[in-house]
Amino acid sequence: MASKLPTEVISHLMSFLSVSDRKEAALVNTSWYEASMDPALQRDMVVNFSDTNVTNLRTRRKLTHLVLNHIDNSTSSVTEMVKFFEYMSESLTNLSLKGSNITEGTFVKLLSQCKNLTVLDLTSCNSLFMSGNLLDRKLDVQTLKESLQHVKKLTLASVRFLSDVSFNRILSVCPNVEELSLAHAQITFNSATYYPQGSKVGTNSAVLTFHNILDFVDRQGPKLKSLNLSRTTIANCHLSELARCQNIALEELILVGCREITDSGLGQFCRQQKSLQKLDISSCTDITDSGIAAVATNLTQLRSFKANKCRQMTDNSVKLFKYMSLLESLDLSECYELFSQGTIQGLCSGIQSKLTHLNLSCCTALTDYFVVELTKTVPSLVHLDLGSLFNITDISVHAISKRLKHLRYLRLAWCKELSDKGLLGLEELDDSRYETHVLDGHNGQCRCTRRHSEQGSNIFKKPSGSGGKDKKMSIGDLEAMVKNGGELYSLSNLSGLRTLDLTSCSKFTDFGLKEAIKFKELKSLSLGMVHGMTNESLVAIARNNPSLEDVRVNQCIKITDAAVEALTSKCPRLSHLDVSSCDRLTNHTLYYVQTNCQRLRHLDVSFCSGLTPEAVDKLEGTMKGLHTVHKRLVGTTATH
Repeated sequence: MASKLPTEVISHLMSFLSVSDRKEAALVNTSWYEASMDPALQRDMVVNFSDTNVTNLRTRRKLTHLVLNHIDNSTSSVTEMVKFFEYMSESLTNLSLKGSNITEGTFVKLLSQCKNLTVLDLTSCNSLFMSGNLLDRKLDVQTLKESLQHVKKLTLASVRFLSDVSFNRILSVCPNVEELSLAHAQITFNSATYYPQGSKVGTNSAVLTFHNILDFVDRQGPKLKSLNLSRTTIANCHLSELARCQNIALEELILVGCREITDSGLGQFCRQQKSLQKLDISSCTDITDSGIAAVATNLTQLRSFKANKCRQMTDNSVKLFKYMSLLESLDLSECYELFSQGTIQGLCSGIQSKLTHLNLSCCTALTDYFVVELTKTVPSLVHLDLGSLFNITDISVHAISKRLKHLRYLRLAWCKELSDKGLLGLEELDDSRYETHVLDGHNGQCRCTRRHSEQGSNIFKKPSGSGGKDKKMSIGDLEAMVKNGGELYSLSNLSGLRTLDLTSCSKFTDFGLKEAIKFKELKSLSLGMVHGMTNESLVAIARNNPSLEDVRVNQCIKITDAAVEALTSKCPRLSHLDVSSCDRLTNHTLYYVQTNCQRLRHLDVSFCSGLTPEAVDKLEGTMKGLHTVHKRLVGTTATH
């Protein structure tokens, strides 16, 4: 029946599948394989080649996204690439030559055939710009100007030898650039030294000056939508000059690691460029509440905001996030001064939030109070990172499992208080357990602190019940609760989950793991340092999660070869396996990997004392598909 369907129908059905699912479907028969070759299905597929496999470039597939990493300029490599580009030129839209050691002539020869490129990445292509002769011939300029006229995104990150002349030449053949990345480029911001008053800008062949970049921004005008100046020495005065450029309306600005930027520069930019939709100021360590407040009050059209490691941010500015009603993605990880009460006011204000991606990793002061309110007011979340929130308990897991039905990514790594009861949804969600510990006007702090010594008579109250500690439950107790629990909201209620990270959640046991981790579409699972896990739970996980591709069980000291055998045989899509520091594994594990894991690309067996270096070397030489094998101190016993 399947073989009789028209190819167009099969291609349409495949468009609803993920990349890995399409690969599986392509193995059904010849018709399904041909359907999988439809160019429309290749738009989200990126094919990587390196200098070690450039001779394998020939393929029947009409690629759209191609990455050529660190390709050399040898005669054989150039010949192979030219033939390949002749075949692929019509379909290719995204091309990365990151770190490739190619000459100016090879560059022109290859790019002249790519008539439909929209994305060009020249990150770390230092040899291409070293001589300063790139595009110095008018014929080359004319040739590439015709072929690269559709390029919208150009990346010149980490190029050490960029100059004003070479910068202007490469931009002249890409006249319609909308997104430009100069991250980590060697930019000289003291332009006056190279261009005295009255001299012509853009003639310097030694350095890339900020004055020349501003000149390009002015010329490009409203075409330019995105600019990346991450990890450069741009300062407030230069950011102000950029904001004052006429006829521009940037939609995205990326300033990761620009440590010279402070509140005044950021504030002035926000007041003049109010059309900004994406802003990334991660690791700008001098930004304080004043700068964040300028973002929140001026950039009301903002859809994506990243401010991780802006550690001077507090609740006073986060409260203002309620005015950014269009915000879809927010990253405030490693901002240690955020507390539950202020964060609730900013993100859970009662307005139906559009947030889909939220990262609050390492915001260690947040508690269950915030997480429960978040799940009530932001039910549309698909990506949630709460890693290293040491204060959250099973209550948070219950709320997530019950309300966040659309979740695809969940990270709860290093949340030490989580237990099997949270995974299984065995406790009723009782709001009173956390609401009694919140007091308005005290920065989200618990009442029971030394700040409130006037209430000393009530602070040291004798605990009731079990003496203030939760009674440790046996496996039999848990089984009884599962059997009689009625409607439970186990973690498995998140049926669409694709990525789950429970690293170092040390209270989990076999029973909770094998009962809760059941996801048909789960692709990535991290259970490193979950010391309560044994073969029993890993075998059950392998059986209940057939789509797993990336599994990390490092430092799970109780697992043996039997668990690896089950994992490799039950999960045929496995491409990344980390079993480092699992001392009970022997060379039988390598046999199971070699026999069952034909798609494995990355393997980590570091610090596995039961393996032998010779066996690991033999596996690495036999499995040609393996890209990386980490094998530090294999066969030795770790010392502490």
